[in-house]
Amino acid sequence: MSMAISITMVRDHRPSPSSDMYLLPALIRMLRSSLGLSLLLLLGTTVVLPAHAQSLPEPGTEVSASGNDAATAPGIVMLVRRPQHIRAALQTVQDLRASDTLSTTPVEIVVCGKAVRTIQAGTPLATTIAQSPTEGVRVLACGMSLSNLNVDPNTLASEVTVVPNGLAHALKRQAEGYLSVDL
Repeated sequence: MSMAISITMVRDHRPSPSSDMYLLPALIRMLRSSLGLSLLLLLGTTVVLPAHAQSLPEPGTEVSASGNDAATAPGIVMLVRRPQHIRAALQTVQDLRASDTLSTTPVEIVVCGKAVRTIQAGTPLATTIAQSPTEGVRVLACGMSLSNLNVDPNTLASEVTVVPNGLAHALKRQAEGYLSVDL
């Protein structure tokens, strides 16, 4: 009997995966990688920052990621992959229409990935798209996503246009000077 108790005692005192004995090596690895990453970022910032410091815009100047002035950009392209982001993009378009600077700027909302399923005719999101202002706004579906997910392009809401590859379309627009937003 005492032998069974002894075995039980050993078994009960074995370190669990969440104990400090197992966490310490993981913590040391994390600190080493964080320290190395921190040093790399610090060195990269030190080396890169002076080269770009001369080209920084004046404070208060509105600048896009592509370097275009927001007021002179030929348009805005929003790449979205989640249904809630489609709603956010449509709301952003409404907010832009109320602004002075970007009220007439063309906007393209490019829907990729699983979100293409949510813009099929008859869905709540398709209804939202249909009720949204359409002047200067295009909702585009990625043909590659449609194909990969076996979604028939003919089932999409009538306001949606299919492009062969949504990501390629967004990159092309960005190269043309469009402001680019990934949601």
